[in-house]
Amino acid sequence: MKLFNYSIMGKYDDLYSGLELLAQSNKKSYKDHLKFDEGITQMINSICEYKRNFLFYYENYSGALKESRSGNILAAEALISRAKKYIDKSVLSKEENKLYDLICTPVDAYLFYKKKDYVTAIKMTKETMILDSYFEEQFPIVFYHKIQQMQNISRIYFREQKINEALEVLKLIFSLLINKTEITYFDVHYHPSFLERNNEGLRKSMIYDVFNELVATGEKHEEAKRDYILDFCNEIINNPDLNLNELHV
Repeated sequence: MKLFNYSIMGKYDDLYSGLELLAQSNKKSYKDHLKFDEGITQMINSICEYKRNFLFYYENYSGALKESRSGNILAAEALISRAKKYIDKSVLSKEENKLYDLICTPVDAYLFYKKKDYVTAIKMTKETMILDSYFEEQFPIVFYHKIQQMQNISRIYFREQKINEALEVLKLIFSLLINKTEITYFDVHYHPSFLERNNEGLRKSMIYDVFNELVATGEKHEEAKRDYILDFCNEIINNPDLNLNELHV
């Protein structure tokens, strides 16, 4: 990982050594592990009568997300319009409607984020968390999707330069993932029992993914904010409940 200068290397030796261990573990055992995107097919097959339409709808929304991440907002919106032509919400069951919303709401939230409408992006991200809660008992994989929504909110706060708010969200995420502590955010409940109901590799992979992105985010800030964020990262990597030897298998 490229650092800003030699002084930061000495100050954050533990941080970067720990990050390297996490990276090696992720690459060796958990890279491309089962994620929410791979679980959506199971949800569609289990819930939906109109499976082909839903798969088409999901594929177009996935394409819209890819386009929006590349900054192609018009192309993303065109794919969304195309997808909506193939499903009549009025004929869907309650669960199908909720799955429809679970597919589209986080992508719509990201589009608002790209348009710098952060208030709406946060509102829709909260709605996604509630939808995840609805499905997590039947499909425990969405618990990790729900955690991702908290990470998305931290990204919004970083974009708004609300560093303290972003780190408070991440503190909750790491408390859940590392200490397996029960948390509540935006009145949405996160019970650590769902960590046990999923493959352990997902927890390890997400610890790495969230932590790696946070370090990279810190490095992009000017010196005072950079050190503030990396000091927070140092606390996380030195958490006695984060057993790096156990994670590195």
